[in-house]
Amino acid sequence: MTIRDYLEQVSTDCVSGAKTSIDLPKSNVLQFLLKDGSKVSVRPSGTEPKIKFYFSVYDQLDNRDDYKLVKGKLEERIEAIKRELKLI
Repeated sequence: MTIRDYLEQVSTDCVSGAKTSIDLPKSNVLQFLLKDGSKVSVRPSGTEPKIKFYFSVYDQLDNRDDYKLVKGKLEERIEAIKRELKLI
């Protein structure tokens, strides 16, 4: 897993501990890159006292007829991540 801290502009590999700089504008965002390629981005709301979570998951779609199946698998992955983080 890798954690990107856009405010501190540093990316940390959680296995090796290696740190690299992020060459993007500073922003109050943490991004977690998971082993399976999924991403969880977290930032405070700009208008309310709450934290917002954004999920990005990926799977191959080889045949357009499989769209609903693949979409269902991706939605299940997002729900699993939310459970792992105890968000639901």
